[in-house]
Amino acid sequence: MRLQKQLSRKYGNKEYPKWVITIPPKQVEALGWNEGEFLESEVSTHELIVRRENQEKGQKRKEAAEKAWKTRRQRV
Repeated sequence: MRLQKQLSRKYGNKEYPKWVITIPPKQVEALGWNEGEFLESEVSTHELIVRRENQEKGQKRKEAAEKAWKTRRQRV
């Protein structure tokens, strides 16, 4: 795996980076993860722990996104 720094955006003279970790396909497959899934992370004793977001939290995120999308469409 490799940690990479990428430019997310630039506003005025300030640059905002984002960090990307590339995970090997065999490990993604072994975990049963799919493209587009939401993951959550935590730092514990100088280690990064990444796991699939639980279904309840994912459902709440989906409902909030749908509500926001409907609100935007009504304004247009």
